[in-house]
Amino acid sequence: MNKLYIYFLIFIAPLWSMSQSKHPEVLVYGYGPDAYAAALQSCMSNLNTVWVINGDKVMPELTSTVVSVDANTGLDAGIWAKLLANTLRHDKPSDSLSALAKRRINPRIVQNVVDSVLKANKNLTLIEGGQLRSVKKSGKSWQIELADRSRFKVRAVIDASVDAYLYQLAKGNVDSIAARTALADDYFQAGAYEGLSRTGVAVGDLGGRSFTLPLASLVPPDDSNLFVTHRLPVIERLLSGTVDDIPLLMHVGQAVGAAAAYTAFFKTTSDKLDSRNVQGEILQYGARLIPFGDVAIEDPHFAAIQRIGATGMLLGRADSDGRLYFDVDQPVTADEIKPVSNQLFSRSQIWFVDHPDVDTLTLTDLFSYIKFVGQRGNELEGQVQKYWKRRFQLDGEYDENIPLTRRLTAVLLDAYCKPFDVKVGLDGVLQR
Repeated sequence: MNKLYIYFLIFIAPLWSMSQSKHPEVLVYGYGPDAYAAALQSCMSNLNTVWVINGDKVMPELTSTVVSVDANTGLDAGIWAKLLANTLRHDKPSDSLSALAKRRINPRIVQNVVDSVLKANKNLTLIEGGQLRSVKKSGKSWQIELADRSRFKVRAVIDASVDAYLYQLAKGNVDSIAARTALADDYFQAGAYEGLSRTGVAVGDLGGRSFTLPLASLVPPDDSNLFVTHRLPVIERLLSGTVDDIPLLMHVGQAVGAAAAYTAFFKTTSDKLDSRNVQGEILQYGARLIPFGDVAIEDPHFAAIQRIGATGMLLGRADSDGRLYFDVDQPVTADEIKPVSNQLFSRSQIWFVDHPDVDTLTLTDLFSYIKFVGQRGNELEGQVQKYWKRRFQLDGEYDENIPLTRRLTAVLLDAYCKPFDVKVGLDGVLQR
C-alpha cells in the first residue's frame, strides 16, 4: 500500500473528519443566562454550536456575587433547574433542590458548574470576548464575521445580547424587533390554558400569576432564522432588571435554542417550526410547557401530565392568585375531556354519542374509550394491570371500577392514545 496513503489514513483523515463534524450550524451571541441556555440546548439537540461571548464573563448575574432568587416558585425547570441542582452537588433536579439552591447561590460554585458543563459539550465552540464585525444573510445561511476576521456560516442565529447588537448589524434598529405573535396584556390574565398556550415553551410568573409563553411569541415573524431573546417585546415587558429575571431568561433561552436547532437540523426556516417537535425536545430535558405548580419535575408522571396539559384535554385550575394546579387526585368527567378529545380524534365523537349516560369516568370507561379511539385490543386491561406499578408507577391496587383521577387519565391517555402527537400550528390550532 502506498506510504502516503497510509499516512493520510492515520494522520490526515481523522483531522479532516473532525473538522467536518465541527462545522457549526447554530451561532449564539451574548453572555447572559438566556445565551447560556440557548447554546446548551442547541448542543443537547446535537447541533454543532458556536457561542460568541461578547463579555468578560459568562452569566455575570450568577458568577459575580452571591445572589438569592425569589421568582418562579415551584416553576423552575430544564437547564435552570439542572444548574441549581448541580450547585448542590446533585445530578437530578427537583423542586425542593431548586427552592433550596435559590436561597443562596454561590458565584464560585456556579462558575465551576458552568465550566464543567461547557467542557463536557464537545460540539460547542466557545469564543470568549468575541466582537462582531459583520452579519449578513447569504442564501439560506447567515455569514458572521468577527473582529479577528474569523468567519462562520450557519443556518440559524440567536441574538441573546442585551443590546441586540447582532440584530442591529443584520437588520437595523432594535425597534423593528418583533415576534410572529404579539401577546396582548390580557393573555397573562387569562385563566384557561388553551389556544396559544398549547404551544407553551417557557413558563414564569408575573406578580405571582403563572403563565406559559407560546412558541410563536419567541420566534421571528419571517423565515429568517434570526432569533432574539432579551430584546423581544414580550420579554422586555416581563423583565424587572433584577436577578429574579434569571429563571425566565433561562427558560426562554432553552426554548429558543431548541427552535433554532430545529431549523438547522431539518434545514428549514423559522416560519415552518413544528411546535410539538420543539416542545418535545425541551421536555426531554426537563422543561415545563404548562405551569402546573403542584406537579414537581421529579414526579414520575411529570412528562405525561405536561403533554396532556399541552393538548388542552385536561386544563388546570387557577386559584385566586393566578397560580395553576393540575389537581392530580381529582376525578374526571366525560364533559371535561369531550370537547378537545373530539377535536383530536375523529372516532372520539362516536364514542361519546354511544355513551351518553357516562358522567364521572371509571377505569373501565377509559379502557372502552382507548380501545375504540386508539383501536386497541382486549389485551389492554391485562397489559395495564401488568405494568400498573412497574412501568406506570401508579399507587394503589389495580381495580377496573375505581373512579378515574386526573393523574391516571393523563398517564393512560398519553401512553395509549398519544394525543400530544397530533400536530398543532404556531397559532395553537390543532391540525388533525
